[in-house]
Amino acid sequence: MTLQQIFISNLKRIRKEQRLSQMALSMRCDISTNYVGQIEMGRRIPSFDKIEEIASALEISPHELFTLESGEKQKEPKIKTKDYLEKMPSHIKKEIISLLTDNIKKVFHK
Repeated sequence: MTLQQIFISNLKRIRKEQRLSQMALSMRCDISTNYVGQIEMGRRIPSFDKIEEIASALEISPHELFTLESGEKQKEPKIKTKDYLEKMPSHIKKEIISLLTDNIKKVFHK
């Protein structure tokens, strides 16, 4: 998730948790409803000043708009070593084992 996506997600979530419409938020920030909608669709990126105004209107700290919630995680594919090795072609496995064995022998025969 990009920083912009985190910002948009948090803005929408917090606005909805506070039961504010885009219009109500726009009135609190003295910006157009259209601008709030464009921000939430990712078509516009507000300036730092506007972000501070939006945060103030939501009665939160600006950093809260950029923080992942505790339950959210960056989505990264997790590949388990076992799964990776099981899918590896046998000739590659043999080559790796051979290289490891040779290196281990070098270490212990010095």
